[in-house]
Amino acid sequence: MAKDYSQKSLRNTSFNGEDLSYARFSNSDLRGADFTGANLTGAIFTHVRTGITPLNTVLLFVLALAVSLLSGYVAMLAGQTVQTMLKSHDSNVRIAGIVTSAITVLFIAYAFWRGATNAITQLIIPVVALGIVVGVIAYFSGLGTGMGMLYLVSALLLVAAMFVVGIIARTAAGAVSNILFIIVALSGGIFGRSVGGGIGTVVMAISCAMMSKKALSGAKGFVGLKKIADFITRKFGTSFRNSKLTEANFSQSKIHNADFTNADLSFVNWANSKKFNCITDVAKMTVVKNK
Repeated sequence: MAKDYSQKSLRNTSFNGEDLSYARFSNSDLRGADFTGANLTGAIFTHVRTGITPLNTVLLFVLALAVSLLSGYVAMLAGQTVQTMLKSHDSNVRIAGIVTSAITVLFIAYAFWRGATNAITQLIIPVVALGIVVGVIAYFSGLGTGMGMLYLVSALLLVAAMFVVGIIARTAAGAVSNILFIIVALSGGIFGRSVGGGIGTVVMAISCAMMSKKALSGAKGFVGLKKIADFITRKFGTSFRNSKLTEANFSQSKIHNADFTNADLSFVNWANSKKFNCITDVAKMTVVKNK
């Protein structure tokens, strides 16, 4: 006789490896539940809710918010460093400030096109290395003080740190909820502006948000960041890894943060279900669609 778990709160419940063929879970809360390796052939999941439990959602939000505020502060430091360079009485430092501003703009464009990791490794790191060499040569040769290059290196490292921290925070929040993503994205920019950052701080915050959205969509060049969202789903979401879901019915369900890695999804009914940040094998993506 098929088991009936309808209209129950099954948060964080483990069904690991169980035979639940044709079991009923209609209208149940399955957030944080573990169905890894279970036999769910013909199981009824209509009107269920999967994903991350409220407690873990709050904890992830607080962590992402704190990291976002940190990124806003770092953005402020980067902006003030560039402003100091542009206002310097030393012409070499002012020139370095202009170069730093241009490289920062180029970095944002390149990061949006190819991903922040590629932009840092292929642009920021080479420029920083070159800046250190030029600064050392200028100082010991007497051709300059090396201060311009010191400022340039400091500013670019702050920019890179801000983007790494900011994108991670926004990607983590976006993996949980679109609403939390917006709150975290806005808070970083607002905080950075409130502690002395200029328009550049806001521009960098917006750029971080846009790149985080690309990461969540799985765009090429953002694979590393997408792994952050996938890790959150695997760690805190509902797991259907290695389960057998042949002919299961997920119609009318809210399927958020569910991991279907290596699951058998043959003939699953997804009619009118809403999916958000779910993981499945690339080869099986064609079956994870609404009928």
